[in-house]
Amino acid sequence: MRIIPTMMCQPGMRLGKAIFTEEGQVLVGYQVELTFSMLKKLSQIGIDHLYIEDPRTHDVQIEDPIQEDTRLLLRTSLGKIFERFSPTSSFSSTYPTRSTTPLSKLFLEGMSRVIDDLQYHRHEAVMLTTLNMVPATNMEQHFCQNAMNVCIYATKLAMQQGTYSRDELMTIGLGALLHDVGSVQIPLQLLQKQASLTPNEYLEIQKHSLYGFQMLKDEAGIPLLSAQCALQHHERIDGSGYPFNLKGNQIHPYARLIGLLDSYDAMIHNRNYRKAIPPHHALEVLYANAGKLYDIDMVKLFRNNVAIYPLGLGVSLNTGESGIVSRLNTHSMQRPIVRILRTASGIELKEPYEIDLSRALNVMIAEIGEQLVV
Repeated sequence: MRIIPTMMCQPGMRLGKAIFTEEGQVLVGYQVELTFSMLKKLSQIGIDHLYIEDPRTHDVQIEDPIQEDTRLLLRTSLGKIFERFSPTSSFSSTYPTRSTTPLSKLFLEGMSRVIDDLQYHRHEAVMLTTLNMVPATNMEQHFCQNAMNVCIYATKLAMQQGTYSRDELMTIGLGALLHDVGSVQIPLQLLQKQASLTPNEYLEIQKHSLYGFQMLKDEAGIPLLSAQCALQHHERIDGSGYPFNLKGNQIHPYARLIGLLDSYDAMIHNRNYRKAIPPHHALEVLYANAGKLYDIDMVKLFRNNVAIYPLGLGVSLNTGESGIVSRLNTHSMQRPIVRILRTASGIELKEPYEIDLSRALNVMIAEIGEQLVV
């Protein structure tokens, strides 16, 4: 199968994977033939890309290491944060202490499932996705998607190191899942503002780290170290971060890793005030700031273990040819094997060929996503 922007899909194409709602319900089933009205509706509700069957890519299997019921449990748990702590809830300046029905029960169960799912796929590469396969139409859904992305990536990278116990993986994963929990206390108009923030508005945004720590530190079952990750994930090793301008080893290693992954995930996704940047550019930003903002060893861990171009992703090369990522190179994660489906002159190929970017060093990925032929 291959990944195609919804706006470029044609009636008659068949889905290579079912589409689920935020609630985990099947919206459109596997192998359903798409119609014009279906494609229009999917675009309207914010589904930007679809998994599409293509005989030329039938052998490209795109598997999500996290089961759908695990994702649903995490989304449900994160949604309850908004019910309890959003500005429209009964939460105020007095932070609740240990609840009679702790949220931690849901989060602990969800993290346990994440670890089990990832361990089942422990020999597979970490694949970051830049794609919106589930509609995120409001702040809560954007928050949930970022939380789950950072959680999955942090937990998988911690596993790759092979030195952490299950309890430590739970702590890292919970810290990653809940790193931005304090943002639910920030006024929505600030989070969605498209213009530049004023100095006072930026100071208000920064408070989310403190809010998150206060919300988590007394929550039954949540490790204090996970709450510390919420507090420190915007600290930077040169002391330029917030809220306390901590430096180097003053920042816990878990928080340093989560902060790096949160920055990367933010860069490769659209924000109200800017467009997403390509994955390889985001990786360059991490490297440019390694040793200054980010721990250089963690940047290397990220580079060596993360495939920033997911399988099935459409790419255009500097040669003008275009196709999809068909296989990954474990020895060169950022230079995958690309199956060419269209020539530089725009001719669709019935018999594709492949280019191994780890061998063809003069060939580079110039753009991601399917490009309209003009």
